[in-house]
Amino acid sequence: MSQLVEYALDTLLVQWISAHRPADIPASVPILAAVRDKLRTRPCIVLETSEARSVSAMAGTFRMKLDVHLFSQTDDTPVAALESLLGDSAAIIAATGSQDFLLHALIPRETSTVPDESRGRETVLSFEAVVSAG
Repeated sequence: MSQLVEYALDTLLVQWISAHRPADIPASVPILAAVRDKLRTRPCIVLETSEARSVSAMAGTFRMKLDVHLFSQTDDTPVAALESLLGDSAAIIAATGSQDFLLHALIPRETSTVPDESRGRETVLSFEAVVSAG
């Protein structure tokens, strides 16, 4: 069940970010859910969920790690625009809820920017997500 919840969160957030893309993030920048064997071009935004753990007091509720990777070729990445967009957790929660899925919280954790192994930069915005699925 935890993999299905991770997949649902990735999919819903990719759709939401695509629909609410800030002007600083050009339409040419793809927003993707992480798939290990998928080729990516730079720049791109990749959402990756992991470590889904069941919440013992609430059946069907999970806490999981959500990393949003921004792969870019230069230093002038739209990190602030992406952070601002994802900081509006109330709008995300309202837009992604359904009878079968509910995002309770999207809690910011840490952000890191490092040179990527091949070229450019990789910025990772980390969150903890609390979701219920039925």
